[in-house]
Amino acid sequence: MRLIWFRTLAAAFVIALVASLCVYPLADTWLGLMLAAYALLLWWRPHLWLLALPALLPVLDLAPRTGWFFLEEIDLLLMLTAAFAYWHAPANEVDQPDWPLLFRCGLFLLAVACLIGTWRGLQPLSPPDINTYSNYLSPGNALRIAKGWLWALVLLPPLKQAAGGQLQGLRTCLIPGMMLSLFLVSAAAIQERWQFPGLLNFSSDYRISAPFSTMHTGGAALDGYLALSTPLLVIWLLERGTPWRNVAALALLALALYVGLATFSRGLYLALAVAVLILVSPALRIRPVATLTSAAAGLAALDIAFRAGGYRLYGAVLLALGTLLMALLRHYRIVAMAGLLLTAATVPVFHGYYVNERFSKVGNDWRHRMQHWRQSLAMMDADGAVLGMGLGTFPATYYWHNPLREVPPSYRFIGDNGHRHLRLAAGEYAAGYGELLRIWQIVRVQPHQRYRLGIDVRNLGAPGFLHIHLCQRQLLYPQRCAAVPLKQISYTPDWQHYQYSMDAGVLGADRLPVTLEIAAEGKQVVLDVDKLSLRAAPDGPELLHNGDFSHANDYWFFSSDRNHLPWHIKNLALNLYFEMGWLGVSAYLLMLLSVAAVLLQRRDTAWLASLAAFQVVGLFDSLIDVPRITLLFTLLLCAAALQPRNPP
Repeated sequence: MRLIWFRTLAAAFVIALVASLCVYPLADTWLGLMLAAYALLLWWRPHLWLLALPALLPVLDLAPRTGWFFLEEIDLLLMLTAAFAYWHAPANEVDQPDWPLLFRCGLFLLAVACLIGTWRGLQPLSPPDINTYSNYLSPGNALRIAKGWLWALVLLPPLKQAAGGQLQGLRTCLIPGMMLSLFLVSAAAIQERWQFPGLLNFSSDYRISAPFSTMHTGGAALDGYLALSTPLLVIWLLERGTPWRNVAALALLALALYVGLATFSRGLYLALAVAVLILVSPALRIRPVATLTSAAAGLAALDIAFRAGGYRLYGAVLLALGTLLMALLRHYRIVAMAGLLLTAATVPVFHGYYVNERFSKVGNDWRHRMQHWRQSLAMMDADGAVLGMGLGTFPATYYWHNPLREVPPSYRFIGDNGHRHLRLAAGEYAAGYGELLRIWQIVRVQPHQRYRLGIDVRNLGAPGFLHIHLCQRQLLYPQRCAAVPLKQISYTPDWQHYQYSMDAGVLGADRLPVTLEIAAEGKQVVLDVDKLSLRAAPDGPELLHNGDFSHANDYWFFSSDRNHLPWHIKNLALNLYFEMGWLGVSAYLLMLLSVAAVLLQRRDTAWLASLAAFQVVGLFDSLIDVPRITLLFTLLLCAAALQPRNPP
C-alpha cells in the first residue's frame, strides 16, 4: 500500500510538472535544457537530488527575466525531484534514520499551522484573476509563502531515504551540495561587485543581492543564506585524510568571507561572530588564553599595517603571518590558515567609509525597527494571536492598515473590454516624497544607438509624472540612466500615444544588464500604461516582450529599491507570530530545541553554528518570506535532527 501511494504521488508530480511547463515562459531561457539534464541525473542516481537540489536552490532564479515569482524555476525543479524520489521510494523504512519524538511533534504542529495559515491567508476566497499570482498584495501570496514550508514537508520521506541508515548521505551529498551552492552564490556576488561598485570599493552604499531576486523589495535572503552555509565549511576544513577538501574549503572560505563582509549587513556580521564563537568553543575550553591572545595579536598587527601602509604593507604582513603560522603550527595548518583568513578579511572592510557610517546609525536604526515591530503587531486582529493573520498577508495588511496611514506604491493589471493594461499607483508617505515602485524589463541595447520609444498613457485622476528610463541594474539601484524628459500628465480620459527618442549613451558597452523602467510619481496619482515599444531608430526590431501586457507580468519585474518596510516585518519570530500565531511559533521552537539537543549530544559544532547564525540574522529580518530560503533552512534543520535508527 505504501508503495502504491508513493507511485501515485510521483505520477501526480509528473502531471503537475507538465501542466506548469505549458504555461511557464521558457522563451530565451536555458531552463528546459537544465531540467532535462537534471532528469537524466536522477534517472541514473535518484539519491543525487540531495546533492543537486541544495546546490541549485539558491542560484536557479530567473524571475528578473521571466517576471514569474509565484510559479518559479525551483517549483519545476522540485516537482521533478519529488517525482523521481517517490517513484524510487522503498516499500518499507527498514534501517532508515528517524527524528526524535519532540521534533516529530514540532513537524506535525508546523504542518497544521501551515494549513491554517494558508487558509486564512487566502481569505476572502474569490475566483482567481491575473493579479492573484502576480502581486504580493493579493490573497494568492499565501500560496507563494506556503510553498516553502510545504515543499519541505514533501521532501521529508525522500530525505530519510537519501540520508541513509548511518547518515552517510549527509556527508557525501548534502554537505558537498551546500559547498557547491556557496561557491556559486559567492561567484555571483563577486561578479556583481566587480561590475558595479568595484571589488575594493568599501565606501559605496551599494548592497549586493547576488542571485536572490526576492531582494527586489529588500530583505536579507543573501544574509540568511550566508549565515546558514558558511559555518558548514568547517566540516571540510577539519576532515582528516582529504587534503584537497581542506584546500578547497580554505579557498571557499576566503570567497565567502569577502562576500559576507561586502554585504555591509550588521546582522550578518553578528551572526558570523556568533558562529565563530560556537566553532572555537572547544579550543576556548582547552586553551582560552592562548586562543584569544593569538587572535588579538594577529588582528592588531594587520590593523596597524593597513593603517600605516594601505594594501601593500597589509599584504606583506599577511604573507609573513601566514608563513609563520605554517612553520609553527604544522599539525594545525588548516585551522591556523582559516583563522588568519577570518581575521584578515575584517580589516579592510571595517576601515571603509560605508561600514563606519552603518555602525554609526545603529541606535537610530534600532529605534526605527522597534517602531516598525510595534506597528506590525498593532495591525493584527483579535484572532491573529492564536492562529495568525495568514501566510503572506503582511504586505496587504500594511498597505491597508498601517498606523502611519502611508500608501505604498503599487501596480495592477486591468482588463478593459477584453484588453489588458498596466495600472501604476504612486506612493504617499507621511514625510512627503516616497519610494518609487519601478516596473522594468531587461533589454539588449547597443552603445550610442538612438532608440524610438512608444507608449500609451491614460490618467483618470490627479496630474502626475511618468518616469521612463534606460538604466544599468543588477536588481536594486539603477545606475547610468538615460531618461525620457520628465513630463506631467494631466487628466486624460482617453488614451494618449507618446513617442520619444532616446540615446543609449554608454549603456550596453560593458555588457552589464540594462533595463527599461517605468514608474509613477505624484500625490494620489494613478496612471494606466499600455503598448510599450522600444526599437532602434528608425525601424529596428521590437526589443520588448509583452509590451502590451496581454500576458500580464510575463518578462516584467518590479523593485522597491530603498523603502523596504512595507514588504517585510524584519524579524523571523514576529513574522511567524504574525502569519501563524502561537501555534506556528510553538512548532518552530519545538523543532529548534529538539535539533539543539541532538547536536549538543553529538558535539556537532558546525551544524549548531549554522543554525544559530541563521537565527541571529532572523533577529533583524523575516527570512521565511523567501520560499527558497525557507525550504533550504527547513531541509537543513530536518537533516540535522536525523538520528540513525540502529546506531553503530
